[in-house]
Amino acid sequence: MKILFQPDNKKCEINEEENLLKAAEKAGVLIDGSCGGAGLCGKCKVRIVSGFANDLTDEEERILSDQEKKEGYRLACKTYAKEDMVLELPGIHKGSGRKKNMTVLPEGFRPNSLIVKVHEKVKKPSMKDQRSDYDRIKDTFGKEEMKIDRKLLMKIHEVLDEKRGDVTAVFSGDVLIGLEAGDTSDLCYGMAFDIGTTTVVAMLWDLKNGELMDVTARTNPQSIYGADVISRIQYCNEGADHLSHMQKKILDCFQDMIDELTGKNQINPENIYDLTAVGNTTMSHLFLGVHPKSLARTPFAPVFCKSVDTPAVELGLKVNAGANLCFLPNIAGHVGADISAVLLATGLKQKEGAHIAIDIGTNGEILLADHGRILACSTAAGPAFEGAAIEMGMRAADGAIEKVKIEESEVKLQTIEGKEPIGICGSGLIDAVAALLKAGIVEKSGRMRTKEAALEANIPPELAERIVENEGKLAFILAYKEDGKHIWLTQQDIREVQLAKGAIYAGMKTMMKMIDLQEKDLDSIILAGAFGNYIDKESALTIGLLPAVSMEQIISVGNAAGVGACMALLSKEARQQVITEVKTVEHVELSVNMDFQEEYMLAMNF
Repeated sequence: MKILFQPDNKKCEINEEENLLKAAEKAGVLIDGSCGGAGLCGKCKVRIVSGFANDLTDEEERILSDQEKKEGYRLACKTYAKEDMVLELPGIHKGSGRKKNMTVLPEGFRPNSLIVKVHEKVKKPSMKDQRSDYDRIKDTFGKEEMKIDRKLLMKIHEVLDEKRGDVTAVFSGDVLIGLEAGDTSDLCYGMAFDIGTTTVVAMLWDLKNGELMDVTARTNPQSIYGADVISRIQYCNEGADHLSHMQKKILDCFQDMIDELTGKNQINPENIYDLTAVGNTTMSHLFLGVHPKSLARTPFAPVFCKSVDTPAVELGLKVNAGANLCFLPNIAGHVGADISAVLLATGLKQKEGAHIAIDIGTNGEILLADHGRILACSTAAGPAFEGAAIEMGMRAADGAIEKVKIEESEVKLQTIEGKEPIGICGSGLIDAVAALLKAGIVEKSGRMRTKEAALEANIPPELAERIVENEGKLAFILAYKEDGKHIWLTQQDIREVQLAKGAIYAGMKTMMKMIDLQEKDLDSIILAGAFGNYIDKESALTIGLLPAVSMEQIISVGNAAGVGACMALLSKEARQQVITEVKTVEHVELSVNMDFQEEYMLAMNF
């Protein structure tokens, strides 16, 4: 059966045993699969434009509204085509490019790339000089020792002949990784990648002058198998070929971004000589084809933590044959190379005073620095702040509510790109909860008032009218829609925020307690990542997500994980620095820490 996805106009063929989520995977269409296809989250909605499918399942009867059923909406994970179909993808499945504009190197950073290209004329051999091609190249470029790969060794004679010895040598330290005819010394590029659980970012750099040329982002294609790392590990456990399938997904994503950036900037991929990558520990394992099953069970020991250097061609990436890909070191089972990169980018090790750096995603990964001593932990915050556990939640895409304010009796919203609201993303979620707390609609305990209780508490009638009961659940309407598909925040959504913010705050408090730090002792709280960049500081303090510091002490630094990956690409000293600094980090395992359990319970209330 043929399946066509609109508006992407992508097609595939499936058999009767494959559902529409599998069709999306085959067609290269990204659909949120937050629950891994269990029919629990309701995020994989698609609309059938034409074609016949199986009857609605119990899960669909429960999750889909009457209006959605009438309009042809189905859950892709529970729907099987009976004939050729045309499907429409709602805007909620679109990815975000927010991380694209958050790559700013630290002030004073000095590039010093591992890759050096030098143009010289290599003398031809003669009866008086019968030295080998290898020795003449080595001496011409002033190398006492020079390593060379066998595959390159097979090509150097032809390259020397092509322009009578006029060549450009490409060195990575004392290793000759390329030899090119003529003067190509100006063509020297590298790429850095940040593999987020939700978003993958690629950054193209000119290694000769340290200039950022372009950035692109993709929704992580592995997300079709679940919003969090545990879901993806579980998928790997369910089939013999699932690990290789997950690895291929991310490598294909890398290649797509390489193709996009090289094509757009008219660069030959052969001139990409070095690559770096970061991601959480599970992402690093999946990327390298290492089974991450140990990360889903105690004691959460990873297969590796050290940095890994791999020839890019062995991963199937179409760049220079001599290019190396360096995956920066992980810290622990759930504190990955992305946080190592944050450590590098923020310069925490060198800072005087006490500082917290936090990257909030599907996990809250936290660094605490106190005069050079570094502690790190990961909190199981869950995917609430990325929209996965929220009924109307979505990624930060066009139409997502990103800011919420309640002024007197009016609810004021801001959506991404000013589009019609279709859901709410993480920054909007924190704003909404903070606004409801300030308005008295949500109590400190997290309980949402009923409409009647709100009126009794003298909450303006215009706001009280927005409190509704839907299928036995209380909800507050943020945005009214003509079609009746109002955007609301439910009581359960509030509870999810409590769980997430409680885990993050408790993680910070636990580490502070370990070294006898009080909130007043903190000099700064550094927010990393796209979420940290767009979060409203006042709202974060209102809901108790962060320790009680002044707003001036809260600093957003953009995609610090991506910046750290770029620094390691651009500077051999920075690459060695992060490898060295990671060895000094003290990992705190919160799951067995009694202080954390106590702090977590205390942090549940707003």
